[in-house]
Amino acid sequence: MEELIDWISDELTILAETFAESLSVQRQEIYCAGLTDISRDKLRVAFRRAHRELKYFPKLAELRELAGVLPVAFSDGRPGPEEAWARMPKAGRMEEDSVVWCEEERAAYGACRSLLLNGDQIGARMAFKERYERELAEARCQGTPARWSISLGCDMAHRLSTLAAAVQGKQMSIESALDFVPGEQRVSFAQMLPPAKASGLLPGRAEKSPELPGLAGILAKMRMEGDVPEELKFEPRSPQRTPADRTPEEARQLREKINAQIDFLKRSRGGSGKIGA
Repeated sequence: MEELIDWISDELTILAETFAESLSVQRQEIYCAGLTDISRDKLRVAFRRAHRELKYFPKLAELRELAGVLPVAFSDGRPGPEEAWARMPKAGRMEEDSVVWCEEERAAYGACRSLLLNGDQIGARMAFKERYERELAEARCQGTPARWSISLGCDMAHRLSTLAAAVQGKQMSIESALDFVPGEQRVSFAQMLPPAKASGLLPGRAEKSPELPGLAGILAKMRMEGDVPEELKFEPRSPQRTPADRTPEEARQLREKINAQIDFLKRSRGGSGKIGA
């Protein structure tokens, strides 16, 4: 931990020099304490991005965000800037790819679309991130919930996978997603969903969660939804059989086996014994 703190302190000093910023010992200690829960690899990315992308010395929260760590209060379903940019249709696929995006992503994409059309990938990324971060900060400041919509592309396979991911990510209901799935593609779409969500979409199947009490019912539901942890994926044991369940032949073979074992034990002790039929 001490080594990490020293490394963070050195990086902050270099960053302060870059921005001609005065960095007091107390301020440095506050920053170090607020960054030690983040891995060095993520912090290295944050410091590098701060050098290249920012115009002023960053606040502690800005460095954490550059490292890809958002406060719990900001876990509103909207992706971070890098994840959002990775989701956007790029040059050569702008007409083919579909995307389910929040309003802030849609606005940011509008700000960089012309740059993408002109082949300026680097400029487009910078324009997207600048606009998206501004839109994101404003939405979160006002407490606006995420609103999702879809931009449809002509690549049907990509559309179906995008819709399936949106349904599983709770960005869209399955009913809303089906509005964008042609009838002949519904089986393909259903096969991309967990069994519980695909219930009723696959022909010849009527998935219903069995009404079992207790743990058995919980596990049955988890199996249908594909959420069973690996350590619980076991085959149920066969129930133990009682004497009444045995056939006459099985009973005879069992008596012979027991008698043979008793004979062996008696002979070894100088006696004899039999179990009657």
